Amino acid sequence: MNKINLLLLITILGFLSCEKENKIPEINYSKEVVSKPIPFGKGIISTENNSEFDLTFSTDGLKTYFSRRPPNEKQMIYVSDFKNGNWSTPKLAEFSSNRDETALITPNGKFMFFGSERPIPNKPNKGNFDMNIWMMKKSDNGWSEPKPLPEPINDVQIDKEEWPSSNNNFFFTNDNKTFYFTTMKRGTKTIKLFSTDFDGKDFSEPKSINGIFEDEKYWIYSAVISPDGNYLVFNSYDAPNGAGGEDIFVSKKTENGWSIAKPISSLVNTKDEESSPRFSRDGKYFFFSRAENLGNYEYGEWSILFMETEYLNLENLDN
Repeated sequence: MNKINLLLLITILGFLSCEKENKIPEINYSKEVVSKPIPFGKGIISTENNSEFDLTFSTDGLKTYFSRRPPNEKQMIYVSDFKNGNWSTPKLAEFSSNRDETALITPNGKFMFFGSERPIPNKPNKGNFDMNIWMMKKSDNGWSEPKPLPEPINDVQIDKEEWPSSNNNFFFTNDNKTFYFTTMKRGTKTIKLFSTDFDGKDFSEPKSINGIFEDEKYWIYSAVISPDGNYLVFNSYDAPNGAGGEDIFVSKKTENGWSIAKPISSLVNTKDEESSPRFSRDGKYFFFSRAENLGNYEYGEWSILFMETEYLNLENLDN
């Protein structure tokens, strides 16, 4: 074989290997068409007596990590496997130990991030309630020991500082490089969206993303980007045109950034509380959490709901 043919063969094999690695699995989490929200893993993941909210999937889509809060206890992260069309009985994740939530596995499967109230070594929290982002790296032996992300992504509360100031509980990416998080910087009054780039070792200086709402006073929380990169989805409280309380909003990608956000759909937003928007790996399914609004800032237990993304009609957002 001459050098030219050898180089061509190497190129083709490399392309096929890359294509196989980046191929998104197609998995049906329901045997029926899901045109409106229903409980996800009813009785197994979404239960009556516990609060369940947010979730992430392994790269093959066959394992999910989600947050569960039993009555009168702190939330922890649980894991369940999808086998023969059903979810296994959830088990407490080995790394979950102290008010943990909002796990995220990167698309390449190399890292997992989650929010936790656990103390950062040598940085005691002096405020009233502080959560930070922790990271684990995948190895042949499983996930590494969790380590906190550096400042200024994590910012431990100082004396008399109160939630949500300096709180950060969710870290998201859909390309393994650019990560998004939402937090209220100390001395400000709004939870805003930030981005940072990750090279596998270090994070760049976070940059704020503005223009999501015409009035910057409205909070942006738990933000994700759809697998195709076209939509920014998040929840916000009492934002314009919402159904009341906590609702989910969506913004379209444009040549100049992100469009002004609009309510995602009346199928999702109701008089109750909706939060924690997520997508399946292939984008077929949309997930979110809902709790009954009991009035006077009292709420029922959270449950994870899901539906097929196409029924949100995101492409007609401006119509």
